[in-house]
Amino acid sequence: MPAIEVVDLAGVVYSSGKVFDGLSTGRLDTESFLRSGSLAGVRSRADLALLEDLRDVAQFIIDHRAEPIDVKFVRAVNAKITRSGAIHPGQLRAQDQQIGVRTRYGRHTPDALTEAELQRIIDTALHSGDQIENALDLFVNLAKAQPFEDGNKRTALFVANSLLIGSRTPKLLTIPVDENDPTLSDSFNDLLARAYVFGEHDEVKRLLRTQGVTERKSRRSRE
Repeated sequence: MPAIEVVDLAGVVYSSGKVFDGLSTGRLDTESFLRSGSLAGVRSRADLALLEDLRDVAQFIIDHRAEPIDVKFVRAVNAKITRSGAIHPGQLRAQDQQIGVRTRYGRHTPDALTEAELQRIIDTALHSGDQIENALDLFVNLAKAQPFEDGNKRTALFVANSLLIGSRTPKLLTIPVDENDPTLSDSFNDLLARAYVFGEHDEVKRLLRTQGVTERKSRRSRE
């Protein structure tokens, strides 16, 4: 399998930035930024800071693809992904911070986690011999747990992709998004909210399985 490069993760970077943080840079301009550093399509300082963080965490999971998925690794991913926004990048949040997510079904405010509790969530997600299913469970379970002050969904997505890259599968996990059909990402957000509030994991995993799992392009196909 050809060596993986940051630009191979363009779909992961673009979809997470667009759906989770309102990235206004387009898909092709995001790919151009990752490939060459071009700022031609970057429309704001906020977009640039977000893209730089996402680029650097993409490089981080490539460089550390042989490392085990554990608390130390998840904290390191969060530290990379929130360095320009969080007060305490990579640090588990405290219970008195009352950090949660506002959804259309009510507020989701899970209990803060110890490192041991976070490790159990990781271990539970890695139960299957199918790495795609493990990646889906990692994403949903980590996002739902909200272990950090900021960047929980982005952290969960890049940790899930680290698992896929490390297992040498050509698959990547992206967030369902279509520039011409906003209902796709809206459906994803709705189903993720239902996973948070009602514990309904199967439907959001089904959408991710059909609309989010993509084939990593080879270098030859990009040329």
